[in-house]
Amino acid sequence: MPGKNFSRTTRMSIDIPIKDHKRIKILASAEGVTLKDFVIGCIQERMSPEKKPNAKTCKAMNDARKGKTFKAKDLSDLYDELGI
Repeated sequence: MPGKNFSRTTRMSIDIPIKDHKRIKILASAEGVTLKDFVIGCIQERMSPEKKPNAKTCKAMNDARKGKTFKAKDLSDLYDELGI
C-alpha cells in the first residue's frame, strides 16, 4: 500500500520532430537531469511562474559553488561545450 507521499500519475504522449527530441535530450543531459525531469521542469516553470530558482538554476548555483564551471570564448564555444 502506498505511503503518504504517494502521488498518482498519468502517462502523456506527444509527437515532436526528431530534431527537437534530440536537442531536448542533449539539454537535459547537459543539466544532468533525466529527460522526464527536464520536460516536467519546463512545464512547471510555465504553469507557476513564481520568482524562485528552478531546478536548472539551483543546479547551476550548486555547481558554481563547487567550482564545477567552464568558460566559453563565445556562443559557438559554449554550444560545443554543451554538445548542442
